[in-house]
Amino acid sequence: MTGKRGRPSVSEALARDERVVDVVIALLTGDGIEALTFDRVAAEAHVAKRTLYGVFGDRTGLVRAAIRRQHAYLGDAGDGSSDLRSASRAILLHLLGDEAVGIHRAIIAAAALHPSLAQEFYDEGPGRAQGFLASHLRAEAAVSPELLFAALLGEPHRRRLLGLAGPPTPEEVDAQVDAVLRTFGLLR
Repeated sequence: MTGKRGRPSVSEALARDERVVDVVIALLTGDGIEALTFDRVAAEAHVAKRTLYGVFGDRTGLVRAAIRRQHAYLGDAGDGSSDLRSASRAILLHLLGDEAVGIHRAIIAAAALHPSLAQEFYDEGPGRAQGFLASHLRAEAAVSPELLFAALLGEPHRRRLLGLAGPPTPEEVDAQVDAVLRTFGLLR
């Protein structure tokens, strides 16, 4: 038997968890929610099922980890390090990417059969993104975070979900953000 036994170091555990999330995203985006089984994730990530249950809990926990990766920009929420334009740009760059769109498609396809996963997706994804926008909106802003979020994603996101467009360029993201913020009087 090769390999060490015992608890992994912090860096080994982080690398293992990232590898698991890589597998979860690949399964969701490639084969859909029904392919997301603990047996398959354990086999493809080379991790014991017991470890998966201990770290992620259940399938919802696996999905939560994948969604949180798509919203990595949320680490800046409320820390004052970015302005509304930067926050809006971060959201679009992440959510119009291939992984985020693939996960969104998988959750939509499974929503009727797995409403708890759909709720988890909303809470951890759009719900937290709207909170992120709220932390960057001035109190006197005449737009809600929900409406701003919907406008930012708008047609570019719908076209991505339907497979009618590829990921936008940074310049296209900037143009979308600027147009939406100007429309709501949030950018001059």
